[in-house]
Parts: sequence; structure tokens; C-alpha cells
Amino acid sequence: MKKTNMTQNELQELKWHLVDRIVDQMAMEDLVQYVKEDMENYMDKLSEPEFIVEAKNYWHDMYDDVVEEIKEYANCDFKKPRELRI
Repeated sequence: MKKTNMTQNELQELKWHLVDRIVDQMAMEDLVQYVKEDMENYMDKLSEPEFIVEAKNYWHDMYDDVVEEIKEYANCDFKKPRELRI
């Protein structure tokens, strides 16, 4: 691989600039999809206790209510396909 004529600092700035340009040119729906996939991957990598901490920190006092709603939904006869969820 050919070595660049850049310092590490310059190379890092070029990376950040490229990311900034790519993101600026993305459509909102593409950004939303990307973030959703990234968040799903992040949550999938957490251990169960780590995930529960994240969920409790997010929902605070509503955590128990959300869990009950999810249990009802997860055990119902009809569920929306994943791609139709918002």
C-alpha cells in the first residue's frame, strides 16, 4: 500500500472532512436508516445487564410500563413486519 505524504493529524482531518461531506449529502431517510441500524448493532453487542441499564436510563420511571407494553406486543397473535416499524 502506498504511503501518503500526510501527517497523522492531516490524515485524521481528511477522514473527518470526508465523513462530513458524505453525511451532508445523504437524504434524511438514509440518515435515519443508518442510525437505526447502527443503534441496533450497538444494542445487540451489549450484554443483557448492560442493555437493561441502557433501557432504564432512557425510560427512567416509565421503564416498567414500557416492559409491560412490550410483553403484550411480543406475545400477541399479530405483529408488524420489522421494516414497517417506526
